[in-house]
Amino acid sequence: MSTRTLVSSVTCPHCWHEFPPAQVRFISEHEGLRGDAVLGDAAQLRFLPSRFDAQARAIDPLGAACTRLACKRCHLELPQPVIELPQTILSIVGAPACGKSVMLAAASFSLRSGLVVDGLDFLDADPTLNDLTVELESSLFRSSTPDQPTMIAKTDLSGRLYRSFRVDDASWTAPKPQLFVIGRNGERQLLALYDNAGEHFLPGRDLPHEPVTRHLAASRALVFVVDPTQDQRVIERLGGRETVQALGGAGSTEQRQDLVLIEAANRVRRLRQLGATERLPVRIVLALAKADIWGHLTTPQIKADFDDVPARNSVAVPSPAVLARVHAASADFLAAHMPELLATARTLDPELRIVPFSGLGQPPSRTATDSGLTIRPRDVRPVWPAAPLVVALGAARPELFPEFAQR
Repeated sequence: MSTRTLVSSVTCPHCWHEFPPAQVRFISEHEGLRGDAVLGDAAQLRFLPSRFDAQARAIDPLGAACTRLACKRCHLELPQPVIELPQTILSIVGAPACGKSVMLAAASFSLRSGLVVDGLDFLDADPTLNDLTVELESSLFRSSTPDQPTMIAKTDLSGRLYRSFRVDDASWTAPKPQLFVIGRNGERQLLALYDNAGEHFLPGRDLPHEPVTRHLAASRALVFVVDPTQDQRVIERLGGRETVQALGGAGSTEQRQDLVLIEAANRVRRLRQLGATERLPVRIVLALAKADIWGHLTTPQIKADFDDVPARNSVAVPSPAVLARVHAASADFLAAHMPELLATARTLDPELRIVPFSGLGQPPSRTATDSGLTIRPRDVRPVWPAAPLVVALGAARPELFPEFAQR
């Protein structure tokens, strides 16, 4: 029987509780053990085993062999790599309707292809946790009806993206992480991504028993998704609200995106008990969405870089030289149109990186009732959708992506 090397400490990707791997719970298999004090009567009992069979499987109290793992605190199921691989948490943050979910779906679909970065292995650690992202991937990139327009759904504030459990006589709600095993240069990591609804990052929405953004306490990098078409100054440069909406942009200014970034930074400080003058221990990557719409406003034009990308490898992360060029052009664009956002980001992280991308590559259409956006899957052609994540990983784990790490 092969031996396994375990990590010294497990961080639960659901509730972020840290504990030794020897304290991990097992999930009972015997039907007579249904009912758990933390997850309720419908869940199988979680238990700390005292007996094992010859294959090192835990034996539940009624004699069934068990292999599935669970967190010591929240009792939610954990994939096996949690106890074997070091974990990297990246937080995807942004205002409501900025395009976080589309970026994540396009990025994960692209990363699976092996065409994004040479030598990168990218696998789902637990497809049941990644189900909503996989569904969005399927509707946009693997549709059996590619000419039938599909709806681009907005991330919900509740429902399937979240899990509930009970601890200390109180009910808690935690977000479902997106878990992947990534490997490159002889290193393997468990990557945890979080896609909250943008409303969760608005001031006053951090509720004690709904710690849906507490992943910020353990995150190594913050990917802040910015939608320039939500800013009035950009809207005016593009021809006005109706023109921007016709192009597939938001065309509205419902919230200041710099305030969402400040709120996220303040939560990092509170959760990590940092002083007001201490530097944030997370790297910030500004991911500028919908660059196919506003890219021609930059000098030099980012749209020219987009148009020069061959269709066969538009998902590949561009070279460090191209990333440096579009970073500079994007910084000039923000300085001219959204200066308070750029100033805020630079104050929080003087070494921030700016990466433009397009999750769809083509403008979606608004429905007749103006209640949502649709696009034909055949028309979807994302450009650099995984680049913000790879640049963030280069900052968080330079041993995996040395060519994208800050020099």
